[in-house]
Amino acid sequence: MKRILPLLCIFLLCTASVFAQDESESDEYDDGAAAYALNGKGDQYIQISLMPSFPLNFKGHMYVGGAAQLGYRYFLARWFALGGDITVGYHPTLGSNVFNFWPITLCATFQPTIWKFEFPITLAAGIAFETYQSRRYFPGFVLKPEIGAFFRAFESWSFGVGCDFLWMPQWYSGENKKYNFNGLFITASLSARYHF
Repeated sequence: MKRILPLLCIFLLCTASVFAQDESESDEYDDGAAAYALNGKGDQYIQISLMPSFPLNFKGHMYVGGAAQLGYRYFLARWFALGGDITVGYHPTLGSNVFNFWPITLCATFQPTIWKFEFPITLAAGIAFETYQSRRYFPGFVLKPEIGAFFRAFESWSFGVGCDFLWMPQWYSGENKKYNFNGLFITASLSARYHF
């Protein structure tokens, strides 16, 4: 009897440690239900884009130009971000002149994701500084809807293509109303984004 009691205590201690180990293992490992999200609240990225710019309504008086863009976004939720863009662009015109434009916009981006692919849909609005020969126009209104497709090649880098529609009207008052014009452009961009 004296030997049975210590053996029974050892047996109970061993049994308790086996069950304790099973419980900790079940806590450490899950069933894989959690999924990794590419973006979350507080995530940010900086985007650099190069693009040709195509004039749409200049009746052959303006040729294909180019533009570069620097953008920033801050995610308020997994699929929604706010930010801004600064663009520098130009278009050659008849007579070897150049039309220059510098839009600065604030934007809202809705970005659904599928696996490592991201599809930003953005609406941006702001102001532009425009020059042509000795004429300057500021502040000009800018409205820019855009769409894109990106692949997250690495955790911090994604690469993709996009398309912007750019509306830059020039509105005058008084006798100069006859010079009112709606400049319409479309761009096709190659972009790199750094995520942090």
